[in-house]
Amino acid sequence: MMKIIHKIKNFFRGDASNARIKWSLYGRIWREIGRPQWKWLALGIIATIGAAGAEGYSITLVQRVVDNAFIDKNMQSTYIVGLLIIMAFGAKGAFNYARSLLMAKGGLAASASLQKRIYSHMVHMGIAGFYGDGVGKHLNYFYVQSGAVLRLVTENILSLVQQLATLVITLTLMIYYAPQVCAILIFLVPAIIVPLLIIMRRRRKLSRQSFGIANTVSQHLNQTLRGIKTIQAFANEDVETRKFADVLHQSMINSYKTTQAAAIQSPLLELMISIGLCFALILGGHFIVNGAITTGDFTAFLLALIAAYKPAKAITGTGDTVQHGLLAAEVLFDFLDTKPTIRNKRDAKDLRAVQPSVEFKNVDFSYIDGEQVLHDINLHVAPGQVCALVGPSGGGKTTMFNLIERFYEPNNGFVAINGTNIQKYTLDSLRRNIAEVSQDVFLFNDTIEANIKYGAPHASHDEVVAAARAANADEFICALPHGYDSCVGEGGALLSGGQKQRIAIARAILKNAPILLLDEATSALDTESEKLIQSALKDLMQGRTTFVIAHRLSTILDADIICVIKNGHIVEQGTDAELVAMDGEYKKLRDIQFKSKK
Repeated sequence: MMKIIHKIKNFFRGDASNARIKWSLYGRIWREIGRPQWKWLALGIIATIGAAGAEGYSITLVQRVVDNAFIDKNMQSTYIVGLLIIMAFGAKGAFNYARSLLMAKGGLAASASLQKRIYSHMVHMGIAGFYGDGVGKHLNYFYVQSGAVLRLVTENILSLVQQLATLVITLTLMIYYAPQVCAILIFLVPAIIVPLLIIMRRRRKLSRQSFGIANTVSQHLNQTLRGIKTIQAFANEDVETRKFADVLHQSMINSYKTTQAAAIQSPLLELMISIGLCFALILGGHFIVNGAITTGDFTAFLLALIAAYKPAKAITGTGDTVQHGLLAAEVLFDFLDTKPTIRNKRDAKDLRAVQPSVEFKNVDFSYIDGEQVLHDINLHVAPGQVCALVGPSGGGKTTMFNLIERFYEPNNGFVAINGTNIQKYTLDSLRRNIAEVSQDVFLFNDTIEANIKYGAPHASHDEVVAAARAANADEFICALPHGYDSCVGEGGALLSGGQKQRIAIARAILKNAPILLLDEATSALDTESEKLIQSALKDLMQGRTTFVIAHRLSTILDADIICVIKNGHIVEQGTDAELVAMDGEYKKLRDIQFKSKK
């Protein structure tokens, strides 16, 4: 017995703790979502209460019909009351219509504002956090969590207000018309509330689990859609289908448990209401016979009791959706509260560089703790020089590019531009001064011209064409049905690899940044196009500080500095002639490539 009492105490203690958290959460939801739209919400609540009041008024009219017409045989008052009933239901419909429009107005504005904030937070996140959590999870924030929070504010809360107002009005009418019956039925209330609280707590736990499962489903689906070519290339369609089936099975189990908890609520409530109705009929008959209440009073009481059933049932359902919305808000606000790992320092200033120098000073870096990628990197590239990074794949060359653009921070040491740690520059100004062409080209699902102008949105059409000609892209662009207005498809899917790379080179040419990063920029081109592009890139490099990652050593023989990167170390550094004279790693790579060509 003591154990049962202890569990009951813990249950209510836990609910009290949850209540404190909920009120704090409600406060934030109001500040960030509700308050900006308070006018629409206030008018919606007024319309909601008006609809509940009209429904309650119609019950009082029935009492007048029963006593005046049926008992006192006064038909004249019946006509008047009939018209009033029509007016009451008309008013209820008008209030509900107004509420729907008001909530749509406020809800759409709140939705746009919240999703804009989520989008802004996502695009300002650090690369590590964004890809580390998975794209699917962030899509869930945008659609699932934000949708649940908005429904909480614009639908669930108002629905709860309407049901509570209706319940309060109907209970008031029950007490007014038959206080004797209410005094006895009040003892049934604990028998209804306690089981419902237990069920709601169970559903709250299941709702929290459902968010995690939904994230897993979204991530798996997103990964499949992005990697469909790889899946089919390795003939792993059945393997991925089985994995997804396992994820869906977990989702199904969670949903079934949620349905179990939800399904018991309605029968339980109906059972308790039926018991209350049975007692009410017996007690009402007794009080009518004794003359304590009139037939009209008892009829109004029964109508109010029946009318109270609908909002009472709805409140239990709305309570669950409110719980779901609160959990969504909790998850969403945790996400929005995360600070970007890469952000402007308090005293950051704009970078204005015409001919910048770039320097690595004692730089160590690791993506994962304990697995170092770069070890004590020291490198100085003077203004206008070309620095080539060569060596085996996985040595850390692309990581050095990531550090220059400040997508990641070094564990030790720093990267400097013009002798100043790049952390002292604003991110916008730093990245505006850098143009990159990667071997993994990403194009937006837009026109060719829009993609070329992405780094210079105010460029004219003639400047776009000039950049495309310099990148040897104008010929194939003009051959397309819509020329520069041709859409490239998702990720550039409607173009070949070489065409995408030439678009990316044209984009870098048009951006005209003083620092140029070329990561295998000609890897997807045929030999003839590569020669044309190399000529264009040489012109582009003039007066710019340039870093080139190249596996084809023939493209970087004229570089001012060649660094051989191996296992995260700069093992050799110098010009082509100097490195050949060293007869080391570079010489081995050079001999292998040039001998294979011969």
